[in-house]
Amino acid sequence: MAGAHALRFDRGSLRLDAPPTARVPSYFVWDSRVGAWRTAAINHLRLVREDAAAYRLRLNDHAEHFFDAPRIRTSLPPLRPDQQAAIAAWEKGGCRGVVVKPTGTGKTEIALSVIARHAAPALVVAPLRDLMYQWQRRIRKGLGFDAGVLGDGRHEVWPITVTTYDSAWIHMKEIGNRFRLIVYDEAHHLPGPSQHESALDCLAPMRLGLTATPWRSDGRDRMLAELIGPVVYQEDVADVRGRTIADYAIVRVPIYLGEADQAEFDELSRGIRRYVAARIREDGGFDWKDMARRSRTDPEARDILRRWRRKLAIVNRSAEKLRVLEDIFRLHPDEQVVVFTASNRMALDVSARFLIPALTSHSDKHERNRVLDAFATGRIRGLAACEVLNEGWDAPAVKVGVVLGGEKGVREAVQRLGRLLRKSDDRAARLYEVIVQETPDVARARRRAKTDAYRRAPRLHLGQANQLDLF
Repeated sequence: MAGAHALRFDRGSLRLDAPPTARVPSYFVWDSRVGAWRTAAINHLRLVREDAAAYRLRLNDHAEHFFDAPRIRTSLPPLRPDQQAAIAAWEKGGCRGVVVKPTGTGKTEIALSVIARHAAPALVVAPLRDLMYQWQRRIRKGLGFDAGVLGDGRHEVWPITVTTYDSAWIHMKEIGNRFRLIVYDEAHHLPGPSQHESALDCLAPMRLGLTATPWRSDGRDRMLAELIGPVVYQEDVADVRGRTIADYAIVRVPIYLGEADQAEFDELSRGIRRYVAARIREDGGFDWKDMARRSRTDPEARDILRRWRRKLAIVNRSAEKLRVLEDIFRLHPDEQVVVFTASNRMALDVSARFLIPALTSHSDKHERNRVLDAFATGRIRGLAACEVLNEGWDAPAVKVGVVLGGEKGVREAVQRLGRLLRKSDDRAARLYEVIVQETPDVARARRRAKTDAYRRAPRLHLGQANQLDLF
């Protein structure tokens, strides 16, 4: 095209070959290294369809290099009305946006149906390798297409490809112009400090985010609207309770530390408060985030961190928690039970006390798969886990969970509840929360209670657990 400026995808950005005197949109930056203008690849759609005419830019656009439409042989179950409504809302939003639905309500089927409906070359991004392979299996079964795998030592970039957030961040500069659709599973991971760059480096005009818990404690969830699109469809756990997910109740189990543990906990707390108050008097801007930095050179700060870790250990590994857990196991002698802990050590304590497997951050893929397969087939009745089962684990038959601790806030709590809520006949779920009184456990429980999932569910005490016939 005579007089046109070449526009191409170049290492995760758009490169516009125009002179430095050219009138270009403000989001372009002059790159003197190559004598051209650059902007993030995510701006491609806006640039081509909206701003080029306004700035009288004639473009010779070579940026897109999408795969041909994949040959799909669909074998998907019929969508429920709520799933159809979610897809309609996403399409109405210009095929961009985030769908918020509880665990177990068929978000994966929504994504597979979108890929099939639009015959779009698609990249699916998941937070964990296990989830990546789970998506590969679901794509093979539902779309009749063998998806490529990018990650875990494999580099298969095919018309439908699955990857992890970390691998997407590494490779998007090479593959960011190959896919018309990008699907972000557990989309709340995307706004991470580095992970979000993969969305900026991608041309895909169609973007779908899936999550049950979009919020983040650091507030970066507001970036989702820019990186994927706004929330276009939202369901709360309480709204679908007993319909598309299992009915459930939450049982609060208050416990107290023993006298010696409580005395040590209080003494440690007083020492930490005195240190922090002294630092604030010296420097009004001091907060707990500065502690790690100071601990590198300040022996007193190192001692305070040691005291803080000891406080956590007292609460997380309380002997009373194990006694209560024994009672809960006795209440459900014929049920499988999953136990969520706040530390690897507590998961191992539970494992040793009750002779059940424990999965921790140190468990390798093969161990995890063996344990979860045995649990899924009913060969083991109990399982302890620290964080590793918060996301991406499907066990529809499990309807009893016990939370012995957690440090990651409301999202972690809702994710753990979601592990129990997949429909399995008409069986209801029960989540036991063991809360240590006169410790930060109480404040965390109050924050959880403000969410819809907790506020609108029956809440019982352990003494009432046998009185409500949910099983």
